[in-house]
Amino acid sequence: MLRLAGKTALITGAGSGIGRATAKLFADQGARLAILDISGESARRVANEIANAGAEAIALEVDLADGEKAEEAVVRAARSLGGLDVLVNNAATYVAQDFFEMSRREWQNVLDVNLTAYFLCARAAAREMRQKESGGSIVNIASVHQRISEPRSGAYAASKGGVAQLTRNLAIEFAPYNIVVNSISPGFVRTAMSIVNGVDETTTGRFLSYYVDSGRIPLGRAGLPEEVAAAALFLAARECTYVTGADLAVDGGLTATL
Repeated sequence: MLRLAGKTALITGAGSGIGRATAKLFADQGARLAILDISGESARRVANEIANAGAEAIALEVDLADGEKAEEAVVRAARSLGGLDVLVNNAATYVAQDFFEMSRREWQNVLDVNLTAYFLCARAAAREMRQKESGGSIVNIASVHQRISEPRSGAYAASKGGVAQLTRNLAIEFAPYNIVVNSISPGFVRTAMSIVNGVDETTTGRFLSYYVDSGRIPLGRAGLPEEVAAAALFLAARECTYVTGADLAVDGGLTATL
């Protein structure tokens, strides 16, 4: 049985990495998809991959730093798909910068994309979901950086800590409408996040050394986008309908060592 048969889902940042893996898994499980990404080309490529596999997907090009456009995109997706059952807030940006050098604009952009957009998309999605007795599911991609920090990651860590707390608050407020809200905290996951978002090969190598080579991750390796996608499917499919306000660490045991 397809676990998302007849369901509609919007995934932000679905043009690559965790978002792309989640979109493809959801499509394989019967969902109709809205692929949202700052890169229209990437969004269309993933939508085409899904369509070629026999599922339905639309592509939306949106810069989530623009809050008004973020909310409009959710409404547009719901109208195009005939409603909305699942939202995965996944889009994120990263600035590798220490606090002395970070500009206010860099700080604000990280918060706008990684936190404020999550709130705005969740609110717009919940307005669609509460119209149905079946409610819906919202999955926020947080990070282990809500609990651990490292130099030059302050803005990202602050935003992800906000996502974790936002998730708990939304779970309480949306519960009367049968909308469950949970988060996933990935550890170090191999993705193709570009230098535009502040992560180049040098920084990626440093992360590998810091987390994997040092033995800080009990499983001894970086994670895969597909492994995070599997966790998102579990929460989106609502196989455990009594779960809301929870955070699921997908980190190879990293935070278990704290």
